[in-house]
Amino acid sequence: MANLATPKEQQTAYERWQMSSFAEGDQGIGSNKPKKKENAASAETVSQILDAVRKEAYAKGMQEGFAVGMAKAREAAYEDKQSFLKLMVAFSEALEKSDEQIADDVLSLALDIAKSMLKVKLNVDPSMVLPVVMDAIHYLPYVQKPARILVHHEDAQMLREYLAEEISSQHWQIQEDSSIERGGCLVETGANQIDSTNAVRWKRISEALAQNNDWLLP
Repeated sequence: MANLATPKEQQTAYERWQMSSFAEGDQGIGSNKPKKKENAASAETVSQILDAVRKEAYAKGMQEGFAVGMAKAREAAYEDKQSFLKLMVAFSEALEKSDEQIADDVLSLALDIAKSMLKVKLNVDPSMVLPVVMDAIHYLPYVQKPARILVHHEDAQMLREYLAEEISSQHWQIQEDSSIERGGCLVETGANQIDSTNAVRWKRISEALAQNNDWLLP
């Protein structure tokens, strides 16, 4: 107890060192407290900064991802639109071709029916050859001798009866030709020939209708 009250100048060097050490120790302990608070505040600040950076990066990433997604969606929508337009064009073309094909099929069927009916008519009505012969003669620019009308032998006699006056006045000759089908004829002069056989006349009709319908086929 006496040592504590001893004046500093009367204290031994040990006593002075001992008291100084305690004092410095107290100062050291007291000075560490602000530093800990400062370190804690710094750590909190860093954490807040990192959190803010993470949030900003997340928001930026979401923004960029949304922009990329929208761009891809627009690109996909454009491609789908183009594909749909191509499909519509192809469908329209197919429909037009289908309509054309149906029209061609109907016309071809109509020609087949007409051909069958005409063949029956030629066999039933022998007079059918008369307008054919007269039409062929009409197409001749002029009659130059010798002038001949070649027909099927079953049509020859009828022509001689119905065209007796024309034959005698213009010196026409009626000649039988078994290669010529009934209802058709060949008209020949020294300079011209008119082919009015059934196959040739039917070919003209088919070509006028843009069809390939052979008279000889059933």
